[in-house]
Amino acid sequence: MDDRLARLEATVGQLCSTVKALEERVATLEGHQPAAAAAPAAGDPKAPGSSRAARPARNPDDPIVILSLIGRLFLVLAGGFFLRAMTEAGLLISQAGIALAFAYGFAWLYLANRASQRQQATSAGFHAAAFAMVVFPLLVEATTRFQVLPPGGAAMGLALLTAALLWVAWRRRLAAAAWIAVVAALPTSVVLLLKTGEVLPFALQPVALGVATLWLGYELGWNGMRWLAALVANLVIVGVTLRALGPQAPGVFLVALVLQWSLLAAYAAGFAIRTVVRRRAVGWFEVAQTIAVLVVIFGGAILLAGISGARAAAIGAVSLVLGSVCYALALVFFNRHEDPGHNVDFYSTLALVLVLAGAGFLLRAPTAGLLFALLAMLAAGLWARGGRLYMLLHSAVYLVAAVAASGALAYGARALATAPSGPWTQPGGVLVAVLGAGLACAGLAAARPAPEGGAVAAGLRLVLVLACAWVVAGCITGWVAPFIAGLADGTVDAGALATLRTTVLALGTLLVAWIGRHARFREWAWLVYPLLVVTGLKMVAQDFGQSRPATLFIALALYGAALILAPRLRKPRAPVSEMGALRLARASPP
Repeated sequence: MDDRLARLEATVGQLCSTVKALEERVATLEGHQPAAAAAPAAGDPKAPGSSRAARPARNPDDPIVILSLIGRLFLVLAGGFFLRAMTEAGLLISQAGIALAFAYGFAWLYLANRASQRQQATSAGFHAAAFAMVVFPLLVEATTRFQVLPPGGAAMGLALLTAALLWVAWRRRLAAAAWIAVVAALPTSVVLLLKTGEVLPFALQPVALGVATLWLGYELGWNGMRWLAALVANLVIVGVTLRALGPQAPGVFLVALVLQWSLLAAYAAGFAIRTVVRRRAVGWFEVAQTIAVLVVIFGGAILLAGISGARAAAIGAVSLVLGSVCYALALVFFNRHEDPGHNVDFYSTLALVLVLAGAGFLLRAPTAGLLFALLAMLAAGLWARGGRLYMLLHSAVYLVAAVAASGALAYGARALATAPSGPWTQPGGVLVAVLGAGLACAGLAAARPAPEGGAVAAGLRLVLVLACAWVVAGCITGWVAPFIAGLADGTVDAGALATLRTTVLALGTLLVAWIGRHARFREWAWLVYPLLVVTGLKMVAQDFGQSRPATLFIALALYGAALILAPRLRKPRAPVSEMGALRLARASPP
């Protein structure tokens, strides 16, 4: 009996709960509060009778909301065209009509700021779009069609309009408004530049916007828009540079130079503040934009035909100063402070490029070769002292540059490979200096243990050895050729020169093989077999066709000796401890 009553009470309780739930659903569908809900207090701002009753939040993704905002945007455009029609009809004077139109546009910027303050991001974005669609085309019309604003005033107005929209975007953390500012201001500046012909004020707009978006990315994480602004800024300056090449635009030449260095100064300051002052890691954007800026500046300077004399020297001097600053940051600043990323690699590579370009503008060959040879030795010394791998890279690059700039590359080709023509010239003082620098670099590069730095360091040491071997072989051949193969008219005999070349290559191969026996000079041994192959091909191409039997006998004998002895000399030298153990083993009785 008790069990039946308990089951009956449980069933009745479930029915009551179900009925109560149904009543609450019906009340909700009818728009009334459920009867069980407590009535809000009279002073509650959310009370139905309160004047501050909150409106129900709208879903920003609701299609009805989106369509209503788009419809309002069209109404805004209709208002702008109404003011333009009244101005064109003469009902409003041009100044008054344009002033009213700007005031009309700024009203929507105010509404965008207020909507964002109320956490209505979608509505704020549409208000910002309305502002941009009204004021930026109006600025173009006021400058070109109605001619109310001069070019200087239009440039200032464009900067103020862009700054106002970016200020709202930054203050309210409204990324959509920032994108709208970038997308609207960039084409406006390009259109005004093309229509007015005023280059400097409008070409500086993308540069300034690029810096603004750079800091928006640093502070708020809005990284996408800085790529677009930087791309347009680079392309605008490239276009101005190409325009300066025309004969009808003489005044654009200096403007192009100002724009190029303004681009460099603007982005260099931003990158330096981030990486040096704030000690943040360099990113992909900094690397990509630095490469683009250097291409724009130095490529533009090369393209401009009038860049010579004092202008070239000024560009070279500035580049060398900037390169020295970058070296100081990489070698001193980041050596004392912790590097958060790859800042040392970034600044050291930038320093290398700036020094190479600056020396190319400031100095002429072969004087530049002397500077590069000195820098190659300094870099190799820093590698030998501190083991910085990028210093070994710089030493290899500077030595190759010294070989090319001093004329050692061309002289080596003339002395070792090409057919002799005209009077023979011996190596000059610059080539001797490069020769000494090459030997010093090869020795300093091997001062640290061979395994240090891995395969990259081994490859860089091989580059140093190749450059050194090329200069040494070329200079020795150049010095000896007049005594061995010289003729009365100052030229040299082709057959005797071919034998001399084979002699230099064969003896050089034996020397390289002997040096490569030591562990720290293992990269030298890698050249033995390639040198033997090159010497054999050279004999087939030159000696057999040009040499006499007597001189050919010498060449064949030396090459055969090199084939026999070089592989044996190439074998690594056994350490002293191992040699002592072998001697003891041989001396001990069986």
